[in-house]
Amino acid sequence: MSGPLEHLRVVDMGVAIQGPGAALFLGDMGADVIKVEVPIGELSRYHRGFGNNLPEGTLGSQFVAMNRGKRSLCIDATTELGLQAIHRLLETADVFVTNYRLSALERLGLGYERVHELNPGLVYASASGYGPKGPDAEKAMVDGTAIVRSGLASVTGYADRGPLLPGAMIADTSSAIFLTAAITSALVAREKDGIGQLVQTSALGGQLWLQMWELTHAWMTGARIGRLGPHHVNMPGPYGIYETLDGDHFLFAMVNSNEAWDAFWTFVDSPEEAFDPRWDTPMKRMEGKVTPADVEELQNKIKRVFKTRATHEWHDFLSSQTDIIWEKVRNYAEVRTDPQVIANQYVEQLPVSEHVDATVVGNLAQFSKTPSSTHGPPPKLGEHNVELLTELGFSEQQIAAMDQRVREVRLEMGLGDVS
Repeated sequence: MSGPLEHLRVVDMGVAIQGPGAALFLGDMGADVIKVEVPIGELSRYHRGFGNNLPEGTLGSQFVAMNRGKRSLCIDATTELGLQAIHRLLETADVFVTNYRLSALERLGLGYERVHELNPGLVYASASGYGPKGPDAEKAMVDGTAIVRSGLASVTGYADRGPLLPGAMIADTSSAIFLTAAITSALVAREKDGIGQLVQTSALGGQLWLQMWELTHAWMTGARIGRLGPHHVNMPGPYGIYETLDGDHFLFAMVNSNEAWDAFWTFVDSPEEAFDPRWDTPMKRMEGKVTPADVEELQNKIKRVFKTRATHEWHDFLSSQTDIIWEKVRNYAEVRTDPQVIANQYVEQLPVSEHVDATVVGNLAQFSKTPSSTHGPPPKLGEHNVELLTELGFSEQQIAAMDQRVREVRLEMGLGDVS
């Protein structure tokens, strides 16, 4: 291991994205992350998803994305010996990350007060759907429920159609980011007195944070922020996504000089549009004294002229204009081969089986003195049982008993032995 957190041990007792995503980031920073799994394994190991023609038994893409570089301890925490093993593990840890319901952890003997007794210096990090208090503290959630409850779906889509969900699991992943920030803050606080604490974040809270400008604007002004399709309702100007002659799309965001504004309209053979007094300064183009009808008129004009030039023509022109903020809309295949993404090592290849390699999002933080990495592929279920349980002081007979319990549970569930 290497990285700024290589001196830390993290126990990840989470599922899906929220908890495992936070532990993943800490692992990328060098922490030793131990993933505790139930005998059947985390269900994302087996989720195949859309368009998956990989061989049967290949690890699921969500599991690969969220669990690379971790060590796996597969154990039945409902048994006395299994719970004892987890308690011993937590006694050696710096951080416990979970997105299990706190009531379920209490029943298991892994509630905060019990764990704090075992290890007063431990940071106990809990992610939930809707927050730890209130009538819906225990309500089940998935990514989309946090998005719709936070208001984000209400401003996503077209005004004459219904709300839309984003194309990615941004509630779970952003919650993981915020949980990571809370964990690192608690670790800094621990430097003063050596005492750990309970830190809690939620997917709902994360979505509110992501919309803090828009929500504050709506609450301050009473303005009704709605759906404007490819445009942002609080950026009344050119800002938006436009289609080219051959069907690609560009985000045409801001034009920060009049010279570039002139060049844009000259490029599309409409130089007279540059002198429209409603839009003839950079500030007016960001937020002028205009009506919604003025904004719609400008955006329709830009929409029309964008369709008069092919993608390569737009790319060449926009690349020549340093005062225009723009970007081509890329699909996932294009993102994978983007020279900028590759140059910063934002994607990496990892082996996930004998015949399958996976391209994954890599370690996004770069440190000049404590470099880190992705630390290898995701673990096989229970791959590190013997290693970890021996380290925790269990005998060969006790380890064999715990492994036998895992096999029994799997056979009861019709899953076969661990592989």
